[in-house]
Amino acid sequence: MIRLKFIPSIVLCCMVAMSLIQMGGCANIVPPSGGPRDSIPPYAVYAKPKDSSTNIAPKEILISFNEYITTNALQEQLIVSPNIKNNPLIDQRLNMLRIRLSDSLNTNTTYSLQFGNALRDVNEGNIAQNYTYVFSTGNQIDTGQLYGKVQIAETGLVDSTLIAVLHPIENDSAIYNDKPNYYSRINGLGVFKFNFLPAKDFNIYIVPNDYNKLYDDSTKLFAFLNRSVNPTQNKDSIQLYAFEAAPKKEKKSATVINTKNAKKQSPTLKYNSNLEGKEKDILSALILNFETPIRLNDSFTIGITDTNLIKQAGAVLSVNAQNKQQVEIDFPWEANTDYKLVLPQKSIMDSLSNFLVKADTIRFKTKPESSYGSAIIRINGYQQFEHPVLLLIQDQKVKFSYPITQNLLRIPLLPPGDYQLKLLTDANQNGRWDTGKFMGSQIQPELVRNLKLILNIKSNWDNEMNLILKP
Repeated sequence: MIRLKFIPSIVLCCMVAMSLIQMGGCANIVPPSGGPRDSIPPYAVYAKPKDSSTNIAPKEILISFNEYITTNALQEQLIVSPNIKNNPLIDQRLNMLRIRLSDSLNTNTTYSLQFGNALRDVNEGNIAQNYTYVFSTGNQIDTGQLYGKVQIAETGLVDSTLIAVLHPIENDSAIYNDKPNYYSRINGLGVFKFNFLPAKDFNIYIVPNDYNKLYDDSTKLFAFLNRSVNPTQNKDSIQLYAFEAAPKKEKKSATVINTKNAKKQSPTLKYNSNLEGKEKDILSALILNFETPIRLNDSFTIGITDTNLIKQAGAVLSVNAQNKQQVEIDFPWEANTDYKLVLPQKSIMDSLSNFLVKADTIRFKTKPESSYGSAIIRINGYQQFEHPVLLLIQDQKVKFSYPITQNLLRIPLLPPGDYQLKLLTDANQNGRWDTGKFMGSQIQPELVRNLKLILNIKSNWDNEMNLILKP
């Protein structure tokens, strides 16, 4: 006979607790894991016609992936090379893509459909980066490649909204009139790449990624190479520098004026200055900003005086060439000195001969030298550059520039702050960056290299830096 031995529940609990203690640990309740996150992007498992097929001119292409997919900005991401007149019609359902081509295709031509970052899986959003489907209407797949990098000539930075385009060399005006045969996007590092190109010569350009992909405006970024390239012969990376041939025109605010009453208007010119309260920076011009375009009236002289209203020699006045609403007053300011700016009432006028409400005198004092810092920069490798100029940048603007002619550069006065360092190759030695030109005589822009270094200036301090320049 089998006898069952019953153990009271309280005793059973104690036995379990003692067992856990003897095992040297405690029991933690952990919810079951769902497994590692899916990080694998979708990939094609079947295509009809087969990927890389030759001697075909399909009207429909079916592509099946290993999992359910979704698309993002498909028409914007898709690149068909070479270009065709009408964009393909693409249907996406579950794990399938159906691509319909309505254009007649060129004979003996390799076509590629590049999907960029448009394809991703449904669950985790993993992107099938740069998935490409290829076929040829001839008996072989072209394998030519071109790759390179684009930088903005004036800043040394990258603009990933630009594209690289290829045109046949037989048509010199193609960049003005025709859509490119091939184009490629530029990534965040400024890099572009063409694949599946034929063995023929091309001209390569950089243009904005707009609807026509043509060079049609000198105020848009543009780049060109002075020579043609052949994808089967060119094995080196291509370096291009984009520029704007002409500066962008500033939009002027519309001003409605009643011409009948224009002459009856009282003087209305108003302005503000770049003074910091009553203090003046000794390294820059005194600037007066007006609400409308103005001109200087030479019959009434603007002057810089001392506290006794004795006029000081050396002041140079001008209206800013790019901003007609701005008067610049250059003067060899001395540190920690009181000055007055004397403005006669009719010294500045607008196009309707309006002038200041009244004569004005602006009192200010220049900053002491202790408000500035000095810099000592030891430079190695400058000899390998043509007429190098060190640029000090703040807020994407050149604040100061210094030609480099020896290994030691001393800068006695600099406002405190952080300056990004860049290097200008000043071919014509005019001390500033000069743009390029494509129409007519083709001239490449001067180059600015981003040194990726920060010069930190502290007031009343000798700030030192070692700078090694490399090509």
